[in-house]
Amino acid sequence: MNQKQGETSLFLAKKEIVRVQVERFHEFYPNYFARQETTPMVNYFFDKIYNLEGKEDWLDLAVNTFEKVKNMIKEQTRQNLEQLIELNNLTDKLDTQMALLLLNKNWKEGDQLGLNEYRNLYIELKHTDDRRLQLEYVLNNLRKFYDLAHRPINAVIMKPAKFMSKLLGVYPLFASVEDGYHAVLPVSSDIFESFYEEVQEREWNYLYSAFPELKSNANE
Repeated sequence: MNQKQGETSLFLAKKEIVRVQVERFHEFYPNYFARQETTPMVNYFFDKIYNLEGKEDWLDLAVNTFEKVKNMIKEQTRQNLEQLIELNNLTDKLDTQMALLLLNKNWKEGDQLGLNEYRNLYIELKHTDDRRLQLEYVLNNLRKFYDLAHRPINAVIMKPAKFMSKLLGVYPLFASVEDGYHAVLPVSSDIFESFYEEVQEREWNYLYSAFPELKSNANE
């Protein structure tokens, strides 16, 4: 297999890893995907940020440009971008490792992973500390984006921030924050808190059941 074929196989394997991850989220949180008020929020956090299309360009822009302009961006927008970049970098690393493991098991394009097969890969790969950190980033992103959208002053800040991001050449990064902002804006506080608590409980349980040592360490 030449380099180009190898890169294509890796991309397709990552695409399958992403597909089954999103499938798990749909199975875990069906009510939120079906509810008009929360559909944009769960589509953003559990689907859009896992989308592989354009992710490489987005990450290149984040790595090569963000450090140069971050001090010119409002603090809260900068914090949201930093969290999103960290989550995307970590998730991409873990997805790549899972995809390589999948290819080592002779996976071929068109083969669909089941949720149990995905979980077996998840456990076999380990990277337990990275998985814990990834979940912390996910929960922090949920909270930060909701806070950003529901502080009245931020509605005033968003427009000039958007203009400035275009001037600085980082609009694709800002657009990610803007999409998250609009996704959580319609969600009431009660519904968000209920959703957040459910995600927190179910995702930690999923992680701890895969890696019981993490729970033991957390309790020490």
